[in-house]
Amino acid sequence: MKYLLSLPLLATIAVLLTACSANHHQSDKEDLMIIKSPNDQRAYKAVQLDNQLDVVLISDPSLEVAGASLSVGVGSYHNPEAIPGLAHYLEHMLFLGTEKYPEANGFQTYVQKNAGFSNAYTATDHTNYFFQIGEKAIEEALDRFSDYFKSPNFDKEYSAKEKHAVDSEWSMGRTQDGRIINRLRGITANPAHPATRMSVGNLETLQNNDNVDVYQAMLGLYQQYYSANNMKLVVFGNLPIGDLEKIARENFTAIENKNIARPSIAVQGLTAAQLGKHIDYQPKKPMRELVIEFSIDDNSNQWPYKPNRFIANLISSEEPGTAAQVLRAKGWVDNFTASVSPQYYGSDGIFTINIGLTETGVDYQDDIIATVFSYIEKIKNNGVDEVYFKEYRAMLDKRFADLQVPQAYRQALHFSRAMFDLPIENLINANYVLSEFHPQKIQQILDRMQPELARIWHILPSVEVTEDIPYYDGQYAIRPITEQELKLWQEKAKKQQLSLPEENDLFSSGKAQIVDNDLASPKRIVNQPGIEAWLTHSQYHQSEYGYVQVMFNTNLPVKSAKNSVMSDLINRVFAQKTTALRDKAGRAGIGMGIERPRENHALTLSGYTEKHPLLFARMLKRWINLEFDAQSFAIAKEGFNDWLQGRKKDDPNRQLFTELNRLMSTHGWTDQQLAEALAEVRPEDIQQYHRQILLNNRIRIYAFGNYTPENVEAIAASTQALLPGNWQAQERYLSEYKPVKAGIEIEHNGTTQHTDNALLNAFYSPVDKLTTGAELLLLNSVFNQAMYNKLRTEEQVGYIVGSSIDRIGYHWGLMIYTQTKNTALQPLQARFDLFIKDYRRDLAELDESVFDTLRTTLIAQINQPPGNFSDEYPRFLNDFYRGNDDFNTRQKLTEAIEATSKNQVLSLYDSLLLGDNAERVTVQLQGELFVSP
Repeated sequence: MKYLLSLPLLATIAVLLTACSANHHQSDKEDLMIIKSPNDQRAYKAVQLDNQLDVVLISDPSLEVAGASLSVGVGSYHNPEAIPGLAHYLEHMLFLGTEKYPEANGFQTYVQKNAGFSNAYTATDHTNYFFQIGEKAIEEALDRFSDYFKSPNFDKEYSAKEKHAVDSEWSMGRTQDGRIINRLRGITANPAHPATRMSVGNLETLQNNDNVDVYQAMLGLYQQYYSANNMKLVVFGNLPIGDLEKIARENFTAIENKNIARPSIAVQGLTAAQLGKHIDYQPKKPMRELVIEFSIDDNSNQWPYKPNRFIANLISSEEPGTAAQVLRAKGWVDNFTASVSPQYYGSDGIFTINIGLTETGVDYQDDIIATVFSYIEKIKNNGVDEVYFKEYRAMLDKRFADLQVPQAYRQALHFSRAMFDLPIENLINANYVLSEFHPQKIQQILDRMQPELARIWHILPSVEVTEDIPYYDGQYAIRPITEQELKLWQEKAKKQQLSLPEENDLFSSGKAQIVDNDLASPKRIVNQPGIEAWLTHSQYHQSEYGYVQVMFNTNLPVKSAKNSVMSDLINRVFAQKTTALRDKAGRAGIGMGIERPRENHALTLSGYTEKHPLLFARMLKRWINLEFDAQSFAIAKEGFNDWLQGRKKDDPNRQLFTELNRLMSTHGWTDQQLAEALAEVRPEDIQQYHRQILLNNRIRIYAFGNYTPENVEAIAASTQALLPGNWQAQERYLSEYKPVKAGIEIEHNGTTQHTDNALLNAFYSPVDKLTTGAELLLLNSVFNQAMYNKLRTEEQVGYIVGSSIDRIGYHWGLMIYTQTKNTALQPLQARFDLFIKDYRRDLAELDESVFDTLRTTLIAQINQPPGNFSDEYPRFLNDFYRGNDDFNTRQKLTEAIEATSKNQVLSLYDSLLLGDNAERVTVQLQGELFVSP
C-alpha cells in the first residue's frame, strides 16, 4: 500500500432478489439493472468491454469530482512460495511511469495538481488501484490511469527503492497487534495453505538469489494475472452515463485479455488438526481479549439468506439475560461482539466471538467460555426462530428504503471488489436482502460451533509464550483443549440461566412524518439564560433522519489534569451503564452516544427520529442520576489506563501529532501528569465532580434534520427540568488556544518504542484570518505531492512522507512530517530544510493555468453537495463549536480561495517557511530500536 493518504474503506448496501450467480454473458450485462434504493438519484450501468473487462459506470450530476477504482483478481495468497510479498511489490512498481507518460509518479502528481488523491493496496485475493480528481480532469486522468494496465514501464531504476518501501511498510507494521494477530492466524493454519507465508514482503523475502530474480518474477506475475478478464473497473463522475461509457471504452478496451481463469485457493485453511486449540499471544499494547473462533465453510454465496448475520446478531445482543449482558453485569467483560469472515482463507473462513476482558475477568476465563457455549446451546435449541428472521428482515427493508448513498470513491472501491463475488445487479442491495427463512443453513453453522472444534485465543499480557512469530515482533504458544477443560465448561454451562433477546421495542417499520426543510442554515430556536438551541434542516437529504447534540458546556474539564481524567471516566461509566440501551437503539437504526466535543460533555442521538424523544428522556435521566459504583469505576479506570499506556506503542507517525496537539494546547497535560491524576481519583471525587458539571454549565443544543422547532424546544425544556434546582447558568465557554507569535520556536525531543524515527515541522502564522487558510490550502495542494515524490519515491528518506494543514483556534499552519527506518533525525531535519529551500523555485515556476485549475477545483470540492445525511449534518458543527453564530466559515473560505493569487502564496511561503514570520514547532521522536544504516 502506498501511504499518500489514509482512506477509510466503505460499508456496503441492500433489498430483495433471486439471482445468486455472479457470472453473466456479455449480452446479459448490457441489460442488467443495478437495484438501488428509492433515495438513490445516481444512475448506474454495467457493461462488458470487447476484452471482457467488466465495468460499472456511476453518474451523479451533483458531483464535483470524478475517478475510478480497478481491482485485479490476484493478491498475496497467490505469491510464489519462494517470494513472499511479490504481489505487494508489483503493486508498488506498477505506477512508475508508462510508455506514453514515462515520468515516475507522474500520475500522482497530475492527480494532486487537480485537487485529487490516489492510492493502492494488496489484499489476499485481489489488488486495488483507485483515484479521485476534479471532475474537469477525468478524461486525461483515465488516459493516464489506464496506461498502467496497458504499457507500464516497471522502471528498474526504482526497483531497489520500492523494495525498501515495501520493507518500510513491513517494518511499520511488525509491532502492531492487529497485523501480528493476522499473521498468527496464518502460521497456526494448515501448513499447506498460503496464509502461513508472510504476505507483505521485506528486503529479505524480496532478495535475489541464484534461483530467483525478483524483478523478473514480478514481471511474470503481471503477465500471468493482469488480464482484462481478471479485472473489475468502476468509473464515476458527473458526466452522463453514455459519456462515461465512451471514455471507459476508449481507454480500457486495449488492455490485453489473456483469457485466464481467476486464481482461487482450494487448500483448506483450517483442517481438523488446527481445531480444538488454545492460542496464547502476548500483545504489544495493553489489551485483554478472549476470542472464541470457529471454522466455517465459505458460504458467501448464501448472502440472500444471511445465516452468518442471523447468528451474529443473536450472539452479540446485550439484552437482559443474554451472555453479553450477564457477563458485563458480573464485571468480567467490557466488550462483546461477533463477526464473520467466510472467505478468510479462501475456501473456508472463520466465525469469531470477540470478548474484551476486565482485569477481574482474566481470572474467570473458564466461566466466560462456559457462559458463551451455554448461550450458543440456547440459540441452537430456541433461537433459530422465524420471529427473529422477520424482525431482522423488517429492519433491513427499512434501512434499504432510507439508504444514504456513500461518497462516490468509496462506492467505487466497494463495487470493484464485490464484482468478483456478487451478481452485478446486487452490488448495492446485497447487504439488505433477506429473501427467505432458511433454518437449515443457520443450523449448519451452529453445528460447527462446538467446544472441541473451537480455537480459543487468549490475548493477554500475562500468558506464557514460547514461540517467535516469524518476521514480526511477537511470541505465542499453542496448546490443545483438554478433555478436562471440556468437562469443566460443560458443568459450568449447566448452571447458567440465560435468555434470548426480546422483541426490539425501539424499532418501527412505519414511516415517520418528514418536516419541511425550510431552515437552510442554523436558526436559534431557544435563547434563554444558560440555554441555547439551534436547528437546521437538511437541504439535500431530508428524510426521517436527524442528529441532535445536547452539550453540557463548561470549562471545568480543562482546569486541571485531574478534572480532565475524571471527565473521561464519567463518559466511560455512562457508556457502560447504557450499553444495552445503545445496542438496542443501534439495531433499530438509531445512534446513541456520549461524546467529548472540545473537552465538553454531550449526549447525542442520530438516525430515525421517531423514537428520539423517548430515547432522549431515558438517556438524560440516566445521565443526571449517574452513580459511580466500585465495579464500574474500576473498569473505567482500567480502560483509561490501557488507553494511556497504549499511546506509547502507537505508530511514531501518530505520536508526532499527539505531541503537537499537547504542545499547542493551553491544557496540554503530559501522560505522566494524567497517570498521576488517575492514581488519585476516588469514586467520591468523580461523583462530586459530576455533580459540579450538572450544577455549572450552559446547555448548548445543535439539532439537524427531521425536527420541528417544537421538538427542539421540548428537548431544551426537558433538559432544564432535570437539572439540579440550584443550577448555575453559565456563559458560553469556547475552547482556548495558545497565542501564536512570530519568531517563536518550540521543540520537543522524545523517544518511541519502535525501530523507526519520526519528525514533524509545523509553521503557524500569527495572522488569524481565513486568507491565510486559503493560501495554505492552495500551497499544500502542490507541496504535498512534490515532497512525497522527492523524499519518498526518489530518495527513500522515509516511508510515510507528507504535508497537511492545521488550525489552532483561528491560526492556520502547514505541517510536514515523515516516519523512517533508515534516516537519523539530524540528517532528516537537514533534508526537510533543503527541500523547503529548493521547492521555492518549483513553486515560482508553477504555471498560472495549473494554479487556476487548483483554485477552481478546490472551491468546487468545498462546495460539493454532501452525498448523504452523515456527510451533511456536521457541516455547521465547527462553527457551532467556535461560537460563530453567522455559520459562514465555508462561504468565507471559498471567497478567500477565489481571491488568492499565486503571488500571495509565494509571499506566504517566503515569510512563513523561509522567513521568520512563523511560530515554528519541531517534534522529534527517536526510535529506541532504531539502527543506523
